[in-house]
Amino acid sequence: MTETPRVTLEANYDRYRSLNEREVHVYLSVAASTAADRRASPPSDARFAEVILLDQSGSMSDPRTKLQRAKEASCAAIDTLREGTRFAVVAGTHQATMIYPRESFLAPANAVTRAEAKQAVNRIAPGAQGTVIGAWLDKARELLEPHGDLIRHALLLTDGRNEHQDRSARSMETVLADCRSVFTCDARGIGADWEPAELRRIAEELQGTADAVPDLADLAPDFRALIRTAMGRTLSDLALRVRCAPGVSVSVLEQAHPALADLVGHRLPLAGTATADYPTGPWSSEARRYVATFAVTGDRTVGADAETLASIEVVTGPIGTELATPVSSVEVISARWLDQPAPETVLGADRRRHEREKELYALRWRGGTLFRQGDHHGARDAWGRAVALATELRNEDALRRLGKVVRIEDAARGVVSLLPELDPDYVLQAMMGTVTSTSYGLSRNPATRADAAPGRPSAPGPDCPRCGRVAVAGARYCENLACDHEFTGSSPVMGG
Repeated sequence: MTETPRVTLEANYDRYRSLNEREVHVYLSVAASTAADRRASPPSDARFAEVILLDQSGSMSDPRTKLQRAKEASCAAIDTLREGTRFAVVAGTHQATMIYPRESFLAPANAVTRAEAKQAVNRIAPGAQGTVIGAWLDKARELLEPHGDLIRHALLLTDGRNEHQDRSARSMETVLADCRSVFTCDARGIGADWEPAELRRIAEELQGTADAVPDLADLAPDFRALIRTAMGRTLSDLALRVRCAPGVSVSVLEQAHPALADLVGHRLPLAGTATADYPTGPWSSEARRYVATFAVTGDRTVGADAETLASIEVVTGPIGTELATPVSSVEVISARWLDQPAPETVLGADRRRHEREKELYALRWRGGTLFRQGDHHGARDAWGRAVALATELRNEDALRRLGKVVRIEDAARGVVSLLPELDPDYVLQAMMGTVTSTSYGLSRNPATRADAAPGRPSAPGPDCPRCGRVAVAGARYCENLACDHEFTGSSPVMGG
């Protein structure tokens, strides 16, 4: 897309770090919009391309309603496509077969092509046994790759495991690497025989979502919602461009809100530099939050001067090259080193909450894994801890999913019992879904915690004019015994 987006970037972090700390955690707020987003009605020339990947393997016939509901959902997705959207429907078994159009290209969505596509979908019958999901994704890439000027998306539905991928000439690793820069993908599993780790991997690599749909009646509404969300993105891609100083590296960079997504695995280094781009996928008019952790090596020096660790900006265009266009201000990340414990601020609490949201997802996943392995006692314990944590975090989505697999007797304490005759479809749903994390504050100078431990400084004190050491708040004398400078005045000035 040629339109330059309006983007704001703000970094929020604790600038004071103790000498024995080797990590600096930075919270990033990014908001983006384009003129298309700000218009009252959607643009008439749709800048979107969609490929629907529908499992056609023999297992889709058991029960008979499974394939029928999948067809209905695919037709609902086709009806949701905006006029002019380029689209195709592909059926998948051990290979990928064009359903509509018959040839390998994308058709423009209009009344005639929608009707033809729905007729073709309704003629689908269960095919041969065998599932090679990599072949389906490769077909989507082949169809979408020529349309680099469009926002490209695939919607994948399966009911089985990717059990024959090892017979393919192309490994799943190669397929996903080739697809990564071409399109995003939302994946859905139905029934109880698909492998959650496989769909989770596809979603993570292709910056989409993965989930279970236990109730087949929910499939069509889910497909419509996914298509609407995908078409609502009017900006093809943005990336966080990070430049690190010597001795500094990015150990963590992940989207924290509205859903957790790892960006480190998508890192695109700029050759010959200490700079890398981290693609964030297509955008609508929206705000997202990110967490970056910078690892610092080597000796640091206590003093009044702040040390620059990195700079961050948002870029678009040919991401991963010097030709990418900056579209935001530059945030410089710096630190001042203390030879005393760094003050605790509200950002520390935000980071702990973010980590506990990830812990909640891990517990949900562990409970499902143990249950599927036959360890029902271990599953109950893991899901019980998940219920207590979800209650503490007020994570309603997690509690809804967990409520389908356990009877909650004491939510706060995590006392639960497994539901009798537990439906394995709901076990998969309890495992899947996104990791959500609440938003954090945007203040550049976060307030310190009101409940700081007695005797612990709530913020750094003054800079010693004689030796440069940063003192404890309220100190009368410099704690450098070789200096012993006395601060004057009724109260020291806080270090800036």
